[in-house]
Amino acid sequence: MKKLPKFLAAFVASAFALTAFGAAPAQAADPTKGDFTIAIFMQDGQVRLTSKEVVLIAKQTNPSTGYTVKATVKGKKKSVKLTKGFYKEDANLSGAVGVGGTTYWGVEGLKPGIAYVKVTTTAPSGEVASTERLKVIVMQVK
Repeated sequence: MKKLPKFLAAFVASAFALTAFGAAPAQAADPTKGDFTIAIFMQDGQVRLTSKEVVLIAKQTNPSTGYTVKATVKGKKKSVKLTKGFYKEDANLSGAVGVGGTTYWGVEGLKPGIAYVKVTTTAPSGEVASTERLKVIVMQVK
């Protein structure tokens, strides 16, 4: 059962990256040309990019629970471009109400520097339920 959501997430991630950023397919990946796309399920960590490379970050969410999720950029903000997140519900073959899904954001490298993408999940009470931070190092390629 877990294979379908992963396949769906990979499909949505690829489609989003190609349409939102006009990136080339991964088979022609060349970091010096900026056409390399990576999909990451959100967790603490780091990623290195060159200008115009795109990382798609994903976080499993379920808006029907009342929890909200938000992504922000800290550090050298002009080094990256963060898209507005979009939510994609998981396959719901049984028709159940309140099925979870995944929220996606695109992060594009713009110019050299270090930025931090912070994804915060907040409970309906206003209490922070979880926070993940991804260090994005945008490198200059010569």
